[in-house]
Amino acid sequence: MKNDVFIQDTKLNSYNNDVFFNPSQLFPEGLDINIQSDLEIYKNIRQLFINMKLDYKNIGTKNWNPFGYFIKENDNVVIKPNLVYHVNNSKFGDMDSLITNFAVIRPIIDYTIIALKKTGSIIVGDAPVQECDFSEVIKYNNLKISIEKYNKLGYKIELMDFRKNNNNSLECIEVSLNEDSSLAEVDKYWKQFAISNYDLKMMHSHHQEGIHKYLFPKVILNADVIINLPKAKTHRIAGFTACLKNFVGVNAKKEYLPHHRNGNIYHNGDEYPEKSLIKYLQSHVKNYTYLHNKIVDFTNLGLRGVQKLLKKNRYLKGCWYGNDTIWRTILDINKIILYASKDGKMQDRQQRKIFNLVDMIVSGEGEGPLKPNNKKVGLILVSFNQLNLDQTICHIMNFDSNKIKFLKNGYKLKKYKISKSYKFKVFDQDGLIDNISKYNRNFIPSDGWIDYLKK
Repeated sequence: MKNDVFIQDTKLNSYNNDVFFNPSQLFPEGLDINIQSDLEIYKNIRQLFINMKLDYKNIGTKNWNPFGYFIKENDNVVIKPNLVYHVNNSKFGDMDSLITNFAVIRPIIDYTIIALKKTGSIIVGDAPVQECDFSEVIKYNNLKISIEKYNKLGYKIELMDFRKNNNNSLECIEVSLNEDSSLAEVDKYWKQFAISNYDLKMMHSHHQEGIHKYLFPKVILNADVIINLPKAKTHRIAGFTACLKNFVGVNAKKEYLPHHRNGNIYHNGDEYPEKSLIKYLQSHVKNYTYLHNKIVDFTNLGLRGVQKLLKKNRYLKGCWYGNDTIWRTILDINKIILYASKDGKMQDRQQRKIFNLVDMIVSGEGEGPLKPNNKKVGLILVSFNQLNLDQTICHIMNFDSNKIKFLKNGYKLKKYKISKSYKFKVFDQDGLIDNISKYNRNFIPSDGWIDYLKK
């Protein structure tokens, strides 16, 4: 079961979080707590755990403890939803395709509480983009008010912003991968490492030849169990985002995360493919801005205007299939999640348990991750193996998994493996699935991937 993937086809295509319900009045094992959320999604997630045969002997009784399979008393548990931004500016999308819905988060909190039996700790958190108003996100999806209610009833849950720039009291540890980083293969070009809208001097101080460091909150490294709750959607830089990419949101500073290499492919960059004077100038103006904190945005704005007039705005900031950097960062983060000890030292054995549940009731397609269009899918997927689960989601999106670099290279890792098995089975409510194509939802990729990803 550790490598297998389980699918629940809910037949739902929206979230109804207007219902107050008390699980103890509906299910024998349920908590005695009345909170507003979607009852039908709760039932489907509960049924998924039954289908997985978690705590099989106690199903249907008050002693049923499905998460007892991987959560023990006194464990420190971190629940990691996708809370990337407080508004979806897409014309055909809204918050349903942008962030993990509370309807999916609530049953996870409930069954974690049941497993811990008022011991250990529960933290719900994320590190969204710097421009995100965290207070607006947690207000929108009922997280703030619901967690306050849990706490009033004696269930201790902490809601946390993992961004060090927004949370000065957040204790952090630098984790070094150095020569074991997937970036090591290209780090002779370290001066080109970049991420838009962040301080490049800080990035370059942590990513050079033979040096690759990431900044993790101590609460992440101290976790015995991490429950990963992504929103599956297309991604302009990585192709798509689900389990593996969602873990990028546990880093305390985005300045530690190379997303692309400045320049075109003819000069060892991967920001854009072609030789273009306009893009060259725009990239260098942007780079100068982030390196020297100079106010030259008016120049960049003018270049963007010319770019649009020339209709060559398609590939910029690494937002295309030729990006050769982001997949390396994604795999590095997942190596650390699995193998870094509580003090940030890499070990040979896995250090914590990972449980992944993906929200695909409404997914995102098009210009994700920040401006996705709503894609009604109706699925919830679960696995203890984030690489195998992402592989399954890739097929559901009808993308060629050989063209997703974090998948293709994730299976090739010789050290700090993310998946120790290439072989896995996929199950749904009817049993073993012979052909995943029965769940083909035919997603539209983002613009920089649209001519490339389709099978």
